[in-house]
This record gives sequence, C-alpha cells and structure tokens, in this order.
Amino acid sequence: MVEKTEFDAEVAANAGMMSLLNFNPDALGQFAMVPSGFNVESLEQFQLRPNRHQADHRFVSIASLIEYLNRFARPETMIAADAEKAYIECCIDGDKVEEPSFKEHRAGFTAQLSDKLRAWRGICGKPMSQVQFGMFLEERAVDVVVPEAASVMDMVMTFDATKKVVFKSSMRLHDGSRQFQYVEDNEARGGVTLPDHFIILASVYRGMEPQRIKFMVRYRIEEGALRFLVQMHDEEEVMREAFERCVDALSAGLKIDLPVYWIG
Repeated sequence: MVEKTEFDAEVAANAGMMSLLNFNPDALGQFAMVPSGFNVESLEQFQLRPNRHQADHRFVSIASLIEYLNRFARPETMIAADAEKAYIECCIDGDKVEEPSFKEHRAGFTAQLSDKLRAWRGICGKPMSQVQFGMFLEERAVDVVVPEAASVMDMVMTFDATKKVVFKSSMRLHDGSRQFQYVEDNEARGGVTLPDHFIILASVYRGMEPQRIKFMVRYRIEEGALRFLVQMHDEEEVMREAFERCVDALSAGLKIDLPVYWIG
C-alpha cells in the first residue's frame, strides 16, 4: 500500500476544510470530505432542517389518518389496503412516473375491533355451561337488539332457575328456536324455549358506525346439562365489508383524489 505524502495529506485537509467553509445550514443535501480515508460524510445533522421527511406513523383511528394525510399527502402519495389484515399502508413520498423516491415518509392504520364486538367474538367457538352463558348474557344484554333486552334477561333468570334440573330432550320449533324438556327430582317439570341466534348492535371497528351483527347459538345436552356454542354469522364477509367502509371513509375524507390499491 502506497503511503500518503505530506502533499496528499495537505490536499485532503484542504478539501475537507473547503467543504466545511462552504457549509450553509439553511441548504439541503450537503456533504463533506473527511481527510482520513477521503470518506464522504453527510452534514445533514448540522443543517437547520433535514433533507427530506423521514417518518413512520402508526394510527388506530381512521379519522387521525385522514387528518394526517390531508396535511402531508401529494399527488404521488400511494395508498394500499389489505382486507385480510385490516390494514392500510400509505407511502406519502411515493414514486413519480419518471422520478423514483426514497419512500421514507410513511403512515399506517390498523383497524381495531370495538369493545362490544371483541367481547362477543371472545366467546365464539368456546363451549359454555348454562351458568357461564347466563353470566355472559347478563353482562352483555345491553348489546342485544334481537331478541329484546327484556327477553334476554328473562332467559338469564330461566337459566338461574333451571341450573339444577336435568334436561332430557329438545325440539326445533318453526321459528328456528329450540324447546328443551327437563325434569327435576325425577319428576317432569316443563320446558324452556331458547332462540337460535342473537343480533347485536355494535361497531365492528372503533370509530365506525354501529351495525347489526348476527351470532348463531348451538345447543347440546350432555349428561342432563345444557352446553352452548356461539358462532359469528358470515364472519368473513362482515369483517371484510366493515374494513371496506374504513377505506371508503378514508377516500371520502381526503382533500385530494388518491387511488387505493387492494393487496389482500
């Protein structure tokens, strides 16, 4: 390796000094040649402002994302939506047709389940005893619109009154509900009729309008006891349509017309 002469060292020092002497804190994209190894070093950290926006904000409110994009979006901003992940990704400094960008200014939105729907989905697919389902309905009766809240509370009281009886058989009625026959102390006592579904009024995602959501109820008699299994009706379609409404709200709220690219 050839050693540097004093002349080479002086040239390097002068080059670095000239870079620093020409430094303008109000300008952008400046650099300096540092004598040791002739490296090129950015002076961005010493400028009054950075060369470009570098940010990656994550939002959980579609209204907040709209407000942010209305402040920073430009014609080349790109928006992608993924229905499977309920996620929107925005690249604010997107590419122009003949001018690629660094794509360092980004914003994202992840749709968050509402508290009501989270509670109901939390019991889906989990077998429950009569006591467990009764306690859940007592707490969440305020969400239910079909049947009426009063009927739901009557159901809860029936569960409590029959928690020690032995269920023997069931029969499906013409309206889809089921009637269960039970005995107590080995004597026939009567029956109880239960609906095959509940409809609640709730937002799917936080910040969105409430809608009617249907939950199907399946019943089973195990050793004389009632067991319950709840499933959300048309879950995939309901979730996708709810996310599409988030995207529609975003498009409607933007001050400039930007396309949305669906990626999932």
